[in-house]
Amino acid sequence: MFLFQENRCIDICLKNSNPYVRLAVEDLRKDFLSVSRLTDVPAIVEKENDYCLIIEENQGVEDPIQDESFSIICQGGKIRISANGYLGTMWGIYTFSEKILGISPCYLFNDLQPEKRTSLEIADFRIQEKPQKVGFRGIFINDEDLLTGWKEGGGIRRLDFPFYGITVPETVMDKVVETALRLRINLVIPASFLDIDNPAEKALADCVARRGIFLSQHHIEPLGLSHFTFENYCKKFKKEGEYSYMHNPEPLVEGWKYYAEKWAEYDNVVWQVGLRGKADRPVWEEASPSDDELKSYATYISNAIKQQKEIVKKATGGKAKYFSSTLWMEGSMLMEKGLLDLDNDTIIVFADNGPNQMFGKDYDRVPRSKDLQYGIYYHVQYYDIGPHLAPQTGLNKLYYNIRRTKEKGDDFYYILNTSNMREFVFEIGAYAEMLWDFEAFSADRYLDDYAKIYGAQAAQAKAFVKGYFDNMPALPNEYLQYVHANYFNYDYDEVSPGVKNFILKDGLIFARGAQLIYHFRGELPLQELFTNMYAELKRVLPIYEKLANDIRAWSEGLNDGLKGHVQCKWWLYTKTLLHAYRWFVALCEAKKCYEDGDGDGMKAKLTKACESLEEYLSMRSCAEYGEFKNWYRGELKMNVKQQLYNTKRLLGQTPNVF
Repeated sequence: MFLFQENRCIDICLKNSNPYVRLAVEDLRKDFLSVSRLTDVPAIVEKENDYCLIIEENQGVEDPIQDESFSIICQGGKIRISANGYLGTMWGIYTFSEKILGISPCYLFNDLQPEKRTSLEIADFRIQEKPQKVGFRGIFINDEDLLTGWKEGGGIRRLDFPFYGITVPETVMDKVVETALRLRINLVIPASFLDIDNPAEKALADCVARRGIFLSQHHIEPLGLSHFTFENYCKKFKKEGEYSYMHNPEPLVEGWKYYAEKWAEYDNVVWQVGLRGKADRPVWEEASPSDDELKSYATYISNAIKQQKEIVKKATGGKAKYFSSTLWMEGSMLMEKGLLDLDNDTIIVFADNGPNQMFGKDYDRVPRSKDLQYGIYYHVQYYDIGPHLAPQTGLNKLYYNIRRTKEKGDDFYYILNTSNMREFVFEIGAYAEMLWDFEAFSADRYLDDYAKIYGAQAAQAKAFVKGYFDNMPALPNEYLQYVHANYFNYDYDEVSPGVKNFILKDGLIFARGAQLIYHFRGELPLQELFTNMYAELKRVLPIYEKLANDIRAWSEGLNDGLKGHVQCKWWLYTKTLLHAYRWFVALCEAKKCYEDGDGDGMKAKLTKACESLEEYLSMRSCAEYGEFKNWYRGELKMNVKQQLYNTKRLLGQTPNVF
């Protein structure tokens, strides 16, 4: 049967009255327009006819995540999408778009537009799917500087923090949520901080809620109340005192009640419970608290969680079903020591060690209970030490860590830190496939499927992608002690075949480069780390120089769509890392010249460092085209422009232009 031809398009018989499904149907109609050279979109009809796509009414599921199964059956000129729950119906709609219409789930961010056709004929088929495991598959929009600055329309935020004065615009958040839906993601944390008492910030939560998937909160904002939100609450209601459950519990508890009532307006929430300090710090100030102090702090945290859950249950009239507590940094240490007391209805969420994206020794040491549900918080993006401007996790490392969670049974709740989405769609897509059906996932097959878009050039595309990830510079595990060592329980002895543990990522290079500039005329701390970083980055420089040149030359022979995709993705990613490497290496050499009293050499090396960043800032404009105009306008986290300014200052100069 033809889905469309000669100005005729199949009808959609919409029997489903669910509002979330109806919004998915509008996406489906838009998809027809995206792949068709015709101007018509499917008409919505009330009764079946001989030429229609039928979307059945849901049979009824009380808890949306308990049954996400669906079927799509094409037979005798009709297509029927059926499911017990509305989530399943939506997954059926988006699966139809992907597998039948050819719409990539990440097409809004992957720099590759769908292929247009004059007609589309399909044979009879049957698709029946469900996720391998009941539970949550989520993404966390964290450190979202590029999304914030990309489009106009963001609202003001009252937040005493350098990066979050303006919200992500609703139009941008809608794209994020639509991408999540297409990936069959059923939970979104929509921002790094979210004060839903502020309409501009509440709008971001609304973008998620109006599409029917679950909302949750950043691990530093239990019940929606972060340290910063507490400050706003105190100003609004003229409260006094510090953000401390230990020293000033009364106003904090009142704040929890206030925000719990606001969050209770949403139907589908996974409530974050826990206790952390300002700006994602532990509740304590000591660098190394004693065992007795840790016991005391753990008691405060456990008691706070119990009180938070009582507040939520009262605010929701007992309807709240899901609670999660993220054992981030010191949390896993407290759990390993048996100091935290958590109830059976709290999902215990382990986190990878962001600096190396692996699980520490505590992950294996914490005993599991058959009475508890467990989950994972994982980073494909991590600020400040990266990845942030380019993907650096890769399929092998992601698969290795997800496999560990599956083997442990920690698979009821997943949240993936995805930052600005666009840079990480290759890995986000793999993550979504792994969680839908881990047993069916293969990294080789995933790469093969991606490479199919290149036709006869598929083998070369795969070689470039593998070369990009496989050649990442890395240091031995023991050097992790120089990175947030107080709060992460690194496994220095771990040896994982095919997985690099401590990769020198973009953020680490920029952070250490900034440190080098700060100490340029003085004694540099952690000299051993800098020496080894310099040697490793200098080693891989020619590898990434050749890779960038080869990718660019190869892309010139592709059609315009694929050429643009490659240059905005793999070429730009490679150049991002290459120019960061060049900058850092030149800085190290400039400092050596300074210490040796070689003024001319110092100036030459600093000039080379500046030129590397200037060239990068100029060439990354290739990704700021059309819909993505101003993509890097909000680039505040790595802040390459500031890095250039600081490097120029060593020469007694300022940049001519940005």
